[in-house]
Amino acid sequence: MNYSGFENENKIINALNNKYFIELNDNLKNMIKGSFKNYNSIIKATKEAGHNKSDLKIIIGDEIHTYSIKKGTGNSIHQEPIESFLEFLEKSYKIDETLKNDLRFFVWGDRTLDGKGKISDRLSAKQLSKLYPTKIANIQNFFDTIRYDLIKRFLIEGVYSRSYAEFVYYGTIEEGVCVKSEKIIDWLVNNKAKGVITIGRFTFQAWNRNINGGNKSEHKRGVVQIKWGTIKDDIKEIK
Repeated sequence: MNYSGFENENKIINALNNKYFIELNDNLKNMIKGSFKNYNSIIKATKEAGHNKSDLKIIIGDEIHTYSIKKGTGNSIHQEPIESFLEFLEKSYKIDETLKNDLRFFVWGDRTLDGKGKISDRLSAKQLSKLYPTKIANIQNFFDTIRYDLIKRFLIEGVYSRSYAEFVYYGTIEEGVCVKSEKIIDWLVNNKAKGVITIGRFTFQAWNRNINGGNKSEHKRGVVQIKWGTIKDDIKEIK
């Protein structure tokens, strides 16, 4: 299926909303059976908009569950400005200035702490890792100590979310896998991604360092991006 993630969410919602269990295809029946105790009443499915990590809310009778919907490969799980992320780390873990500056240095990638360096000084993650291994190690060592908390925040809680995702559904109307979020987090914590800086199975990176300059991607600089590059294979293994 080539349609976008948003289209996929809408298709799933439309296939579920105001339907009875008996009307669903086998795949969506499995999704409902895997998360609801009783599914004899009419199904109400609504989109969770805004900053919420849950994309979908399903109500059947008195039971309510929320879902994060994923599809495709190389998924970006989370994005936020570096300073917002640092505020979270300072508030939650009282990190020191050295670690803050190492994170700024890595995300901006131009040998400065504020992104105001020369375009010619912009470096890729691999170049930064080779030239500044101590800074990379400092970040990685810290992330290793709190990877459960970080994965939970990135995947199901978010920054401003009022609704966290109880389940992650990977797939489309026709074919998919639905897994309890806590089960996924436990697996992600105990498996390692390939990358310069990792958080369990996630990679921690800059959204775009815009290494060659130009205006097209300049607004993407200074933003943290969390990617789950192996989501398609991993989610099936977790299930």
